[in-house]
Amino acid sequence: MRIGELARLSGMRPATLRYYEGRGLIQRPARTGGGYRDYAPGSVAQLRMIRWAKGLGFTLREIRDLTSPVAQHAAGRGPQVRARVRAKIAELDARMSQLARIKAELEALESCPCAGTGDCAVIAQVRSGTHARR
Repeated sequence: MRIGELARLSGMRPATLRYYEGRGLIQRPARTGGGYRDYAPGSVAQLRMIRWAKGLGFTLREIRDLTSPVAQHAAGRGPQVRARVRAKIAELDARMSQLARIKAELEALESCPCAGTGDCAVIAQVRSGTHARR
């Protein structure tokens, strides 16, 4: 199938498909006699997997590195995938903890009784170096 049809079926732009091809996320397709890309029917499923993995927070590099292990996992022989998923969960836990700390600091700043008078205790602590990160 040509790039336009693959783009339509996958919900991605042709430029994205060419980018993924260049990054090694999808195989380089065969070329027709006229030089057009001729993608295999399985390319749609592969692109759906890429979109799904991106939605789970994996980077394109991680997705590329996971391509072979995921195929092995789908075939019932892939302990590498579970290890990488556990690592991604740990990374997300750390990010969530960091975001919770940031949110708490923003809430403290928002609820500061100074009301924008220029005499903010939170800002004064930050400037003096006595501010303790939550």
